[in-house]
Amino acid sequence: MFNSRRQFLVQNSALALSMALPLPAELATHTRQARLLAAWQLPSGLYQVGVLNAAGQAGALSHAVRMAVDLPTRPHGLMHLQGDEYLVIARRPGDWLLRLNIRSGETSRVWQEEDRHLNGHSALHGDRLYTTETDVLGGTGVLAVRNRHTFELQDVWPTHGKDPHEMLVLPKGGLGIDEPFLLVANGGIHTHADMGRTQLNQLPMDSSLVALHPRTGQLLNQWTLSDSRLSLRHMAVHASGVVGVAMQTHHSTAALRDAAPVLALLDENGLRTVNESAGVKGYAGDIVATPQGFVISCTKNNSAGQFDVQGNLLYSQAANAACALAAEGEQVWLGSLAVEFSRPLELDNHWLLI
Repeated sequence: MFNSRRQFLVQNSALALSMALPLPAELATHTRQARLLAAWQLPSGLYQVGVLNAAGQAGALSHAVRMAVDLPTRPHGLMHLQGDEYLVIARRPGDWLLRLNIRSGETSRVWQEEDRHLNGHSALHGDRLYTTETDVLGGTGVLAVRNRHTFELQDVWPTHGKDPHEMLVLPKGGLGIDEPFLLVANGGIHTHADMGRTQLNQLPMDSSLVALHPRTGQLLNQWTLSDSRLSLRHMAVHASGVVGVAMQTHHSTAALRDAAPVLALLDENGLRTVNESAGVKGYAGDIVATPQGFVISCTKNNSAGQFDVQGNLLYSQAANAACALAAEGEQVWLGSLAVEFSRPLELDNHWLLI
């Protein structure tokens, strides 16, 4: 685990670890009632998405499944569309998009075209919905431009890398760019839909961050790291404009993977790795921004850590199979991949406060 300067103040439950940061323990006693949109797998192998309730005080959180909808395959990204409507996207190599109304439980599904597969994430800008995808024949990364209401495909743009994963919509002036733009994380891993998630021709990887114009797809800027085996995957933006990037390493030995950092920071001065984020088995599952900086979950290391916007480690915490993160102010909701309710559920990678 990280060499912690101080431990998280943690409120435990079977549902989540709710971390109040950085209040002293005598003040970190109340956790507000929360609803989370989450996805999970049942012991039968069936995948579902639905709403979870969590409420109570430190050490005594209650939880319940408010609603659940069956899914055809494993999901990944979750995104708010409008009102009670949310988008659920299949895990890569994915072939479906699902619109879910969390009040009525109504759903509508769109199947993906055969020449591209979905990579699990999306973003909205104006009347457009963007989804990160991979061209099946060429293995190159693309961004599909869709009508945000019908999901109808309008255009396909290159992402100038392989395996595009999460993206953000950043405002004018962000990272020194004088117009709003899309920031896309190219994971760099070459795969083929016919071989599932099997990695092909691992070197050279083609991982980068790219800024694209949201109306034309024009490449506005691109950032890479010197270590080609660091896969840039999930992102969060701090109020200061600094972008935190959660990484997953693909080095050849366990020792090299453990020594590799799992957090990078992007600002107007460029992209750099955070050395203090090493020692966690080379895998960051998710990332959120907090007033202090960023929290990352380290699934394979059973831990989570908080860093300031300069990359200094502030706190660390043991957390079994830590992955899904959501944040509101100083409150962070950290989900476990192995969670028990009245029946066992295995939570997936992401969830949202709703």
